[in-house]
Amino acid sequence: MMNASPEFRLTKPPEADESNNSFTYVSLAYMFIMILLGTGSSYLIAGKALKPVAELSERIEAIDESKLFQRLEGFDTNDEVSRLAASFNQMILKLEKSFLQQKRFAANAAHELRTPLTGIIANIEVLQLGDHPTVEEYKEVLEDTLANAQRLSTLVHDLLKMNSAFQADPFVRFDAKEMFDEIITALSEEIEAKHIRVENGISSLVLFGEKTLLQRAFFNLVQNAVKYNNRNGQVVITTARQDAVVTIHIEDSGIGIPAEELEHIFEPFYRVDTSRSRERGGDGLGLSIVQTIIEKHSGHISIESEFGKCTKISVVLPKN
Repeated sequence: MMNASPEFRLTKPPEADESNNSFTYVSLAYMFIMILLGTGSSYLIAGKALKPVAELSERIEAIDESKLFQRLEGFDTNDEVSRLAASFNQMILKLEKSFLQQKRFAANAAHELRTPLTGIIANIEVLQLGDHPTVEEYKEVLEDTLANAQRLSTLVHDLLKMNSAFQADPFVRFDAKEMFDEIITALSEEIEAKHIRVENGISSLVLFGEKTLLQRAFFNLVQNAVKYNNRNGQVVITTARQDAVVTIHIEDSGIGIPAEELEHIFEPFYRVDTSRSRERGGDGLGLSIVQTIIEKHSGHISIESEFGKCTKISVVLPKN
């Protein structure tokens, strides 16, 4: 009979347990220190990185109605914050331009409305000063009052047209040459009075849009080309086609527009020469209405001019 094998057991010395515990404590301590260092470093880095953003926010919050158009200066770091500040300044510039246009519009509208009203009131007051006004005096005052009232009516009508969305008519396709022929016929009296040669160089061109509105827009443009032209001058209407758009050019040999006036030419009530425009029957709304109509058709209108020589209007419209 064989005796049982003796049982062997492996036991760790106490020094090993102490070494493991010491390593664990040291590891935890290092980990805790690394976390503290990482958190502190992240906080410092993030704070430094976000400091320009906080400064930008404070500067924007400090802008009130008394300094609405103040620019943000001092952000020249060429990073995202500086680009944000530059975008903000661009927005402020656009707002300032819009506010100035609205201010100019209100002042000009008040002036245009006041002028015929002043004429009406003055005529009536003159009539009242006379002890026994004659029939001729009454007739003269009534005629002048009627002219001023008609001017007021036209002005209010154009304002309503310009500031409304226009009556929505269906978009249709129509022949551009035929439309310009009708416009030229309607203006034939003015054209013949100034001995102006009008050349309709458009052929086989179909436009797509609200015919009544587009016809009114182009009527205004051709009428201006005739009205502000010289005697024995000419007006040439041409077109250029591209893949998705069509461009219509209306060029005249008229009095032209000074270069510094071109950027304001489509503003409501703006006149290059106030006295001459009024003598010719303009109220300063024609080109504003034209621009509104063209933009409603997703188009674009531009103007080139050489003072004293010529003016060229270009209207770009989508084909569909």
